[in-house]
Amino acid sequence: MPRRLAAIALAAAPLLARPAAYDVDARTEAQVYSIPRATADAGRWTFLPIRRLVEVLDVAGFEVVPGEDSGLALSLRLDADFGLTAAEASALDDGRRAALQLLAGRLWWKGLAGGRVDVALGRITAQDPVASWAFDGASVTVRPVTFLALTAFGGLRVEGASWLASPTLAPDGVRSSDTRRLGLGVPPYPCAALPLGNCADRADPTLDDPAPTFGARLALTRLPGGLASGAEVEYRRTLRAGGVIEERLGGGLSWLVGPVSLDGAAEWDLYLARATAIRGAARWGALPWLALGVEARYWHQSFSADSIFNVYDTSPWTETRLTADVAPAGWLRLRASGGLAWVRPTAFGETFFSDHGGTSPEAALGATADAGGTAFLADLTWRGGVQGRAGFFTAGARRVLAGWLALDLRGTLSTVEDPVIPAYSGTFASAALLVSGRLERRAQLSLLVEDSASRFGRNDLRVYAFLSLGTSWDTRLR
Repeated sequence: MPRRLAAIALAAAPLLARPAAYDVDARTEAQVYSIPRATADAGRWTFLPIRRLVEVLDVAGFEVVPGEDSGLALSLRLDADFGLTAAEASALDDGRRAALQLLAGRLWWKGLAGGRVDVALGRITAQDPVASWAFDGASVTVRPVTFLALTAFGGLRVEGASWLASPTLAPDGVRSSDTRRLGLGVPPYPCAALPLGNCADRADPTLDDPAPTFGARLALTRLPGGLASGAEVEYRRTLRAGGVIEERLGGGLSWLVGPVSLDGAAEWDLYLARATAIRGAARWGALPWLALGVEARYWHQSFSADSIFNVYDTSPWTETRLTADVAPAGWLRLRASGGLAWVRPTAFGETFFSDHGGTSPEAALGATADAGGTAFLADLTWRGGVQGRAGFFTAGARRVLAGWLALDLRGTLSTVEDPVIPAYSGTFASAALLVSGRLERRAQLSLLVEDSASRFGRNDLRVYAFLSLGTSWDTRLR
């Protein structure tokens, strides 16, 4: 299958352009494990088998236009789950046993008009001040002066129903299409006259309609502090079937001067008219071996207009945290953190989960050390408060043998008290072993085995295998 994907990618690339140099990576991943699922009988679990094979091919080309900063990036993924039967797939909305996904397919040309204009076209993964998202379209950046960048973008939002799409970066929701449900006779929207419970059972015929998206970004760069300092503001709006499904305004700031760094970000959901994320952090390198930090965050979950999660009353979460990083010797590093979160109760949480809000403290201690060519780590974390209590202790070691074989062993002991789902409570142990061998400079084979104690009535054994191959060549060197 990697050869087939490579043939498709390399055959299609010359149709678009003929780069001067190529870089190709192919990765194969196999996963074997089961997902535990609670049943109506207390203490009884069922297990959903996962038998997954993933093939990923990345192709990058450079200097599509000779001598210019131009190129193409193509990323394809074949995702197949052989643990899902054909009958199970047919009974699920968007159920597929295998899917070919285009994760990226972008052409770019930077430095047009004397270095003032950058252009990108294709399937673009974008990063706003708070989150990542993807669209099929174009982006144009203009730099009228060296420290100012103005970007305009537009196209179709990448959703689960998009062509060769992965729903990973799609607006929130549980379905990409209601074609199957409509075929079964489920009544479609609108259902404004019906109670919410019946309305939620209706089908939405517009879920797989194209979703035009557009927006703009203003960025200030090269502020005092160099490349690590800057500020940006971005606006984005997405439509479907003539209505707005998301509209957001966000901003970010980073500042680095000497041993002090500051960064922050915020987002306002214009559709819901509320702040969804506010974050601020500061770090001070007080001494060559000591760094201190403080961070404050506010989160209030925000979903797109078509998300089923809008049925629920989400609660805002505010937290603050102090950190210390100490490196008393070159072979030893210590870290400590402590924080407190405040949770505001909601009507839904109080009614169904007896959640009355309150505080949630947390603390963590960690250490890494290098002794005799072996790297050791240890971490102790504790969380408490309104959503239950949990404690985790992890220890591990990593060593490279003969310069090409790496062994990584980790073990965790955890204790959990969950008042909402008592079946998750208890004390459990788990261990993981990663064996990784570098066969050539860009050829690597890895095997990961994980096992957890009988938390769900039987051991939770998981096996992952990875094979990575890569190469690059320059067509100008003949």
